[in-house]
Amino acid sequence: MKKKKKSRGHHLHVQRKRRSRLQLSDLATNVLSSIVSRLSLRDAIRTSVLSRQWKHLWCDHPNLRFHLYMLERRRRRGSAPVTEHDLIALVNRVLQQHSDTGVDLLKVSCALHNEHAHHIDRWVKFAIASKTKAYLSTLGWPAGRPERYSFPCHLFGASNDDGSYLRCLQLSSVSLNLPAQGFNGFPNLTKLTMLDVKITDQHLECLLSKCSLLEFLGIACCTTLTTLRAICPLNRLKHLKVQDCRSVKNIEMNCGLITLKYSGPMVPLQFATTSSLRNVRINLFHINSTLRIFRRLSMISDNIAALDYITTGFPSTLQHLETLKFIYLRHLRLELNIFGGRKTDALDYAYLLDCAPSLEKLELHMCMQQCGHVPYREEHGELRSLPWHPHTHLKSVHITGFFGHKDQVELALHILRCSTMLEAMKIDCRVTIMPEDNHSLIYKTREYLDGYLVATAFVQAADQNNVVEVLGARKVFFTATDGSERFYFVS
Repeated sequence: MKKKKKSRGHHLHVQRKRRSRLQLSDLATNVLSSIVSRLSLRDAIRTSVLSRQWKHLWCDHPNLRFHLYMLERRRRRGSAPVTEHDLIALVNRVLQQHSDTGVDLLKVSCALHNEHAHHIDRWVKFAIASKTKAYLSTLGWPAGRPERYSFPCHLFGASNDDGSYLRCLQLSSVSLNLPAQGFNGFPNLTKLTMLDVKITDQHLECLLSKCSLLEFLGIACCTTLTTLRAICPLNRLKHLKVQDCRSVKNIEMNCGLITLKYSGPMVPLQFATTSSLRNVRINLFHINSTLRIFRRLSMISDNIAALDYITTGFPSTLQHLETLKFIYLRHLRLELNIFGGRKTDALDYAYLLDCAPSLEKLELHMCMQQCGHVPYREEHGELRSLPWHPHTHLKSVHITGFFGHKDQVELALHILRCSTMLEAMKIDCRVTIMPEDNHSLIYKTREYLDGYLVATAFVQAADQNNVVEVLGARKVFFTATDGSERFYFVS
């Protein structure tokens, strides 16, 4: 009897059936380990319950991040809150089971202090033994401000390999004291960040001298520092960020920066060279002032003396710099928080167009407090004009907080006159920035409407290329009872 020939469709069905039997567990162990390494640490540990094959796959996880949130999600409603002791137990348990190899990052985020030093020391030793590339310690301080944890720099001196694998180091709310001898430093460290770290000027200088490959240095809220100095050459240091170190009186670095971000009082800035400096962000405030003048800034800030600091004081601190020019600057965001007395003249900031000849986008956000609201009228006198030359790169301008004061009008007209390639200028009467310490400040609708009327009458009227758009208020037309068309303003 002749057998029936199986159809091609039957073979395809068998092939699909065979393919469906392929399981994830059939993959090689190294492939599975690679898959697990892409999960979060919490999810990677959970895979250990799947089977014996999966039980230890997570032990090679390269990114060890610990924070209380990992335990909060497991806490049942009504149970006791998660504490730092629970997180300490978790960290110790995980590190004990880890294979101790291939660790890229070890990060612990928890409010710990010197009482837990024996646990944290053990974690640092694990980072050294596992050749961790990034150690991030965001410890913070619990209530009551107990004694700070003293970071064990002495552990990085037992051999030449200690710390040599570390590329990134972030320390927060710790005390850092270098040993008198035997400290090898971090020869391959490229990024160092210190937040609220208690360290002396001498120890910081010594630390930097042992980080020859450093590319980024960030220091914030380190109140014990009075001088930030690096006499030894830091040829690879290109990015420096110093924020709210209110005791610092001088910054002297033997490097050539590309990016400088500084927030604090006016201090001398000295660098070996400024030929590569392209991105400067300065946020100036007075130490003894109860009002914090600025909230944030993208390049340059303003108070009564800040413009002088930009045009004369800041350049004078930079060796070999004769003229302040931001040749490579394309986008500038400037926040002017003008407080009381109207001693600041907005027209002075026309100088910034000369500073940045390649500027393409300018954002000018103003916030005026207790300045007296006097919108410009023709009887207030003729508008001033400054000497100017064409700016051939500026294409976009955005001004906010425009109340129609005379110097605001003069600045807007100067920008409009100089910018030969301008494609769009938006003038918004509404305030988009607020100081941190005055959230209750509310501007009246009248100020917005006056700004709208002045911007329309003097700036938009001078626009010959139809690029000016005035925002923040608008005309609403209606028909009166007598049949005539009238309008009113809404903001």
